[in-house]
Amino acid sequence: MKMTMKKIYALAAVAMFAVLGLTSCGGGGSSSEAEASDIPTDGLLGELPMLTAKYCNKIIDLREKMFSGQLTEDELKKARAEFDETEKERDAKLLLAREALNGKEIPVEVQEGVAAKFDGNLKISTEGKGTIFAIGTCTITKSGNFPTLNAVAIDTDGKAITDKKGAFWYESDGKTSLSDWKEGTKAVMQARIGVGSTSARSHNTSEMKRWAKIAKFYLMDTSSDAYKQLMEQLKADKKAEEIEAAKAVVGE
Repeated sequence: MKMTMKKIYALAAVAMFAVLGLTSCGGGGSSSEAEASDIPTDGLLGELPMLTAKYCNKIIDLREKMFSGQLTEDELKKARAEFDETEKERDAKLLLAREALNGKEIPVEVQEGVAAKFDGNLKISTEGKGTIFAIGTCTITKSGNFPTLNAVAIDTDGKAITDKKGAFWYESDGKTSLSDWKEGTKAVMQARIGVGSTSARSHNTSEMKRWAKIAKFYLMDTSSDAYKQLMEQLKADKKAEEIEAAKAVVGE
């Protein structure tokens, strides 16, 4: 049986979005571009969280439009062209916003009992197109096996921004990863900043709102009660965000 052009375009759209679903931003927050535009841009990360959420949401909206099955062949072509143009615009604006942050400082604090003393603030590195890191050097203040550490991103309200572990360590000469810590060792820490990627699946509006309010990184022992309390509070906050989003959908 011969296929009509309309069916061919429809199948092409299905195939395209099967790929896009693996590489583009995911759900979990509002798909409203307008809501993303309300994210503050006066924080330490400037306009990058806002732009990340805005374009993620815009691409989601375009994807849903193209995948609706309600477009004519001409409308699908136009939507595809708009999608391609939006991706180009997103990449350009995110690149410029990322570069504006290169070298910018973010404060770092160390939990009491964690044997590391930083030389100063962390500095943002935007090398490459992937993850952004805040990087800093420190001195180990006692020898021995350390507990598992994590640099927790903390917002201006004193709350954790993400539950993802994103602290990576290595000796300052770059030779080996640290396992047994020795007093006096100079080490480098990279703290992950979860904004500005063009392919992340978790760039929803609520998460970007939290990153827009980052105040510092807090180096913590992940087995400590203080760390567990921060993670529990974040879990509760994310649940509340999901409930509010659900209410918005049903019009409450």
